[in-house]
Amino acid sequence: MNIMSRHALNWFELPALDLDRAHTFYHTILGGHVRMGTFGEAPLVLFDVPFQTGEAVGGALVKRNDLKPTTDGPIIYLNCFGKLAAVVGRVVRAGGQVVAPELNLGAFGLQRDHHRQ
Repeated sequence: MNIMSRHALNWFELPALDLDRAHTFYHTILGGHVRMGTFGEAPLVLFDVPFQTGEAVGGALVKRNDLKPTTDGPIIYLNCFGKLAAVVGRVVRAGGQVVAPELNLGAFGLQRDHHRQ
């Protein structure tokens, strides 16, 4: 069995207009669980999870001419590494907007970053 086949999603890319700003925002709210990287020659911001082993679904913030940040798209629930209240508490200070701090469906929250994503 392919190790990646255990997940409904294998990879995601969130468009960003400014990768440095996106890195700072997500690094701040997620307590450092992102890192700068490249794919070929293209810079990106990787969510720092063990996606190569299939333990986690990987993703990145990317700056591409064919993509733009929008609120008209899917909702991605990011891992807060067990610290939802702390992450939500940092969103506004980091320049984002809290859309829903926590809903009683287990522990998760919604946020919108500085690109209104």
